[in-house]
Amino acid sequence: SLVCGVFAGYALSRLSFPFAGSLGTGIFITYLVPQTLLFIPLAEIIRNYRLGDTPWSLILTYPTFLIPFCTWLMMGYFKAVPKELEECARIDGASRWQAMLYIVIPVAIPGILSAGIFAFTLSWNEFVYALVFLSSPGQKTVPVGVTSELIRGDVFFWGPLMAGALLGSIPVAIAYSFFVEHYVAGLTGSVKG
Repeated sequence: SLVCGVFAGYALSRLSFPFAGSLGTGIFITYLVPQTLLFIPLAEIIRNYRLGDTPWSLILTYPTFLIPFCTWLMMGYFKAVPKELEECARIDGASRWQAMLYIVIPVAIPGILSAGIFAFTLSWNEFVYALVFLSSPGQKTVPVGVTSELIRGDVFFWGPLMAGALLGSIPVAIAYSFFVEHYVAGLTGSVKG
């Protein structure tokens, strides 16, 4: 999702082609569509391909909200990168592809890391698709497993519930603490160099 979002964000923010603005707006509106509206047709697709209760059901459905989000985030970040950097590389003989790979993307690393952290957090905390597509306790994600396995009616198993919540938050805390410097630079849109 992040790779698709980076390339789509670059294309929509840097390349001039017909309906680029409308396409960018359409991607943003796609991100605003609630997941609860999409899970019924996606459930039909998952059922037809017999992917229910497998990790592939989530691998194929998570990009429906991750790619528009990453594209929208990267469009804003690529617009903040000065076009003069890319133009100088083009004048020196680099193709557009080389200028993107060797100039623009390295400068946009903080934005890419920010989009990756947000995409990881969105997919880690996603609840609806995991609840609908996964049923066996061994396949459930942490948010779904904690709520469905440790709450029985009106009986809460508080010790395991709190332990599950703590263990579920550790990967997100590690990701944020490991990339915090680049994450802040990505949020402020700073460009070095």
